[in-house]
Amino acid sequence: MIDDWLSYQVRIPNGYVRFQVIDIREKKQPDAPISEYLGREIIGSYRNLEFLKSAYRTEPESALVQYIKDYVISSEKNTIAKNVWQGDFGEILAGLIVSHFEGLKVPLKKLRLKFNRERSVFCTDMVAHDEPISTLHYYEIKTRLKVKRETVNGLTANITVIAHNSLHKDEQAPNEFIADFLSRMHYDNQQWEEARRYSDIVKNPRSYAKNYELFFIIDDKSTIVEILDDLEALPPALQPLRTTVVLIKDLGRLIVTMKQVAIEEAKKYVYHP
Repeated sequence: MIDDWLSYQVRIPNGYVRFQVIDIREKKQPDAPISEYLGREIIGSYRNLEFLKSAYRTEPESALVQYIKDYVISSEKNTIAKNVWQGDFGEILAGLIVSHFEGLKVPLKKLRLKFNRERSVFCTDMVAHDEPISTLHYYEIKTRLKVKRETVNGLTANITVIAHNSLHKDEQAPNEFIADFLSRMHYDNQQWEEARRYSDIVKNPRSYAKNYELFFIIDDKSTIVEILDDLEALPPALQPLRTTVVLIKDLGRLIVTMKQVAIEEAKKYVYHP
């Protein structure tokens, strides 16, 4: 379904030395089937849909809707809450793209771990890997309606530089914390082989190749040449490095619309299977 909406192209010639560019573009704006698909993936990223059915199938639809609004998807009551929902949307979309177009496994639905719907989950934005596991991919994902210079920790720079520095900071420390969490989670669920696989990453990290990924989801009115040029000017701290640029028309409208679509898809799954 996602390839009905988006195209995936490795940029050749690349034009940059320090990183590879992946261009993701819309074939068309999302129609009803694509929107419904995205809505199901969004709500499923926050909650197991069978959990919602078990908890709310005997309750009125209004109870399910209120639960989602109170506990699941961030509100729009202030800038922080809006930014959290925007960031969540970007992480969900990034996961769908790498799973479908690159055949990678995203082993953790991180948004299900939230204790506060209006806060981001604190860790590397996303980790993915091939099967069987030989290469680990570490992602920093940024979703922006407008590209402009931003100030983070005293540094004013384009979002590509900020994202690069954030991922580099994560990689300065031992970075197998997600693998450690996955091994413990699978062990608790008595999934012994999965627990063993992720535990091996923790014990033998040098046995696995690492790829570093910067992922930008931005409105298609944005100019991207400058932000990529700024990234090229940085020292080669992360290697190998790929940069994926997803351009979406009226991204802000899509993000707002998809919240209600996700709620409608939850209602359909619970009450109208």
